[in-house]
Amino acid sequence: MAVNPVGYVCPFDGGNPRIISGKAIEAISGGQIVYFSGASQPVSSGVNSLADGDMLVATGGSGDQVNGIAIENAASGGYVGVQTRGVVIMTAEDTVTNGLTVICTGSDAVLAGVTAGHVMGRALTSAGSEGYALISLNNLWGNENDR
Repeated sequence: MAVNPVGYVCPFDGGNPRIISGKAIEAISGGQIVYFSGASQPVSSGVNSLADGDMLVATGGSGDQVNGIAIENAASGGYVGVQTRGVVIMTAEDTVTNGLTVICTGSDAVLAGVTAGHVMGRALTSAGSEGYALISLNNLWGNENDR
């Protein structure tokens, strides 16, 4: 399943899409589902131990290993922004129905949340297989109670 051919598309963000920057550990295309694979240096007890881009970003996020959507293309070693909340246009791996939850399977597309997997968000519009739907992302960065 291919990522949206026009890349990352955020039609509206609800005022705060929560974008976190990181460093790509491989080539990343805008619109891909990604996860944070650690930090480039140890984290100390203070926020001053983190610099912009210290978080490492990888593709192939699926199941519980999802932190967001890449908002731009990035070469390996380059910086990339990751949207963790808000609304994006995503490809449907199979039929999704508006109002129902969606999960991701590692294919950079969403699937109706009827099988085991981490709920990634909720479909705001319906789409057939390989169609496009508006997806409201859960808080993919914060705690479980904020979903």
